[in-house]
Amino acid sequence: MKWFKSHTFWKIFTINVLLICTVLTLMFIVSRVMLPNISQDQYRQVTDKTVKRMKEQINVVIKDIWSLGDEVQQDPIFLSDDEQEIDKELQKIVNISPYIDSGTIFNVKGYVEHYYPNDLKNMKHVNLSKRKYFQEALRTKKIYLSDVVSADTKHYIVVMAIPILDGQQNVKKVVNLALRIEENKSFQSIFQTFDIGENGYTFIVDRNGRIISHPEKQRIGENAKKNEIVQKTMNHKSGYQRVVNTEGKHFFASFEYIPVLDWGIVAELPVEDIYRPYEMFEKTLWIVSGVTILLLSFFTALYARQIVNPIHKLYELAGQVARGNFNQKIPEREIERGEIGILSKQFNEMISYIRHSKANLQQKENQLQEQKTFLRQVIDINPSYIYAINQKREFILVNESFAMLLGEKSDDLIGRSIDKYQFNLQSDLLYKGAFSNCTQKGMVLEEQFKDSKGNRRWVETAKLPIMNEKQEVIQMLCVSTDITERKKAEEKLRTSEKLAVVGELAAGVAHEIKNPLTSLKGFVHLLKEQHPKDALYIDIMETELERMNGIVEEFLMLGKPQVMKVESLNMQALVQEVCSLLEPEAVEKEVAFIFERDDQLPKVYGDKNQLKQVFINIIKNSIEAMPEGGAIHITIKVKENHLWLQLADEGQGIPPERLTKIGEPFYSTKEKGTGLGLMVSYRIIKAHHAQMTFSSQLDKGTSVDILFPIIKR
Repeated sequence: MKWFKSHTFWKIFTINVLLICTVLTLMFIVSRVMLPNISQDQYRQVTDKTVKRMKEQINVVIKDIWSLGDEVQQDPIFLSDDEQEIDKELQKIVNISPYIDSGTIFNVKGYVEHYYPNDLKNMKHVNLSKRKYFQEALRTKKIYLSDVVSADTKHYIVVMAIPILDGQQNVKKVVNLALRIEENKSFQSIFQTFDIGENGYTFIVDRNGRIISHPEKQRIGENAKKNEIVQKTMNHKSGYQRVVNTEGKHFFASFEYIPVLDWGIVAELPVEDIYRPYEMFEKTLWIVSGVTILLLSFFTALYARQIVNPIHKLYELAGQVARGNFNQKIPEREIERGEIGILSKQFNEMISYIRHSKANLQQKENQLQEQKTFLRQVIDINPSYIYAINQKREFILVNESFAMLLGEKSDDLIGRSIDKYQFNLQSDLLYKGAFSNCTQKGMVLEEQFKDSKGNRRWVETAKLPIMNEKQEVIQMLCVSTDITERKKAEEKLRTSEKLAVVGELAAGVAHEIKNPLTSLKGFVHLLKEQHPKDALYIDIMETELERMNGIVEEFLMLGKPQVMKVESLNMQALVQEVCSLLEPEAVEKEVAFIFERDDQLPKVYGDKNQLKQVFINIIKNSIEAMPEGGAIHITIKVKENHLWLQLADEGQGIPPERLTKIGEPFYSTKEKGTGLGLMVSYRIIKAHHAQMTFSSQLDKGTSVDILFPIIKR
């Protein structure tokens, strides 16, 4: 079928031509109805904006002038009698103010006493008391701004009369500052800077309808009271309307009343200037419309046939794409030249891009998921305790290490409040003030809290704030490292330092006391022989001296390094020897020794005398802990490559708070104990590379466990 016989072709062509004609017709109708009003409204905006801006600038000028008047009225120079200073001050005011062109000073009778500039010299000593501005200032004792007046210098001026008052509020003189309307550049620039078309202009009138400012200077001072718009400003009205001027021309004018001065501002624009753009547009529209119809009809016919065939194919393929089938493309041989051909190629490119984007999107999604999983694994396997809270003090991130420490699952902790867990006081204070006190660099501090088993744990925590775009802390990331073992090591180090100091102190004290103590013992022995009647008291003295000597011996042993005589020892025989040594005391206190041992016990290498001293200290403590009698259970067995020796009594037991301080110098649970015996025992056991631990229950007894390493030689 020929293209010009195609129903679709003529349908497309006819519809397009009708649409073109309809659009052009509507454009003509709309332009004829609306454009004049639009043009008028546009120019009204210009004139309205002009008068409002002029009003604002005039208000600024008046404000400046009133401020100047207040300063002049408060100036003490004008109350003085120094003629030269008054002339200088008047000259200074006229030269500095951009709105003041001349100035005069009247006395209270209206005579001119001072003037500036020199073109007013003829006015000196002239009586101007009949001037209204002078009379108003004298009467009201307030600053008065005059109407436009014709000065003796043949200038149109506006005068600000400023009464100068003494301390009793009496007028001493009147300062008159004048603005020369035609000559003042600052005042004239108020309306000259506004552009309102080729023939538009603005002018200002005072309260009596006299023109204050006009682009044509010869009209300044002219009485425009008969003008309709001027009459409205004199009646304190503002608005916009069409008027006819004195030459019979039609204008659209905006006018604004200025309440401060009773002035009026008028901005006028000729009607013919407003409608000229519309008339030019209408002529151009006719020409453009005719050309447009011809060209569009031609191109409509040219491309109509190219649209018909491929558009149906595009329609079918687009439907398949909409249903998610991205495997269809237009064959290259079927793509025609022109816009439809380009559209067909772009359609094929779109299909390829969608396929590629879909694959990339899936790949990125997989990568993101892998990264998320990886980062979560890194956080979870980190031995440090990592968690984050929000402003509501709720967990938003918890790693596995921290969750295990609290005995919870990490997912279960999300959304829970940190207040449910027993952090110490220091940590609580930090969290409550973290979001207001924490700096951008964060902070590091030590915290203590209870884990899931109730044990107290020390951690070193770095608090890192997470900011929003307003630099406000919205979340807090916390990374904690367990330093419990370090704390224990520090405590052991302090204990070691204390022991070293005690050793040095003990050696010095024992050395100084040993010799005098020996002398005292000898003299007491002589006294006992010479005074048998006082034997009871002397025996007490000997007993106390022996006790003091024992303490000194312990001091010497603590302070002086002991040379170990290592030998193979039968631990069972050594313990039985100590029990035999202490048996009389045990029998006296009704204490029995009960042994439990393995057969064929291995031997242990060590210093017999030092170990004997350890066992004597421990067993004596056990006997003294059972004043009402009892049993000491002695167990000797092999336990995991160690020889295990346990000495357990049935005594009063040791409170938990005291149990942790066993072995510290000068700490003892006995009334007269020094605490040095167990401290020396600890040192001996440590020198044998053994371990000694105490466990106790109140009213049930105390057990001492010693593990000796079994060394084969």
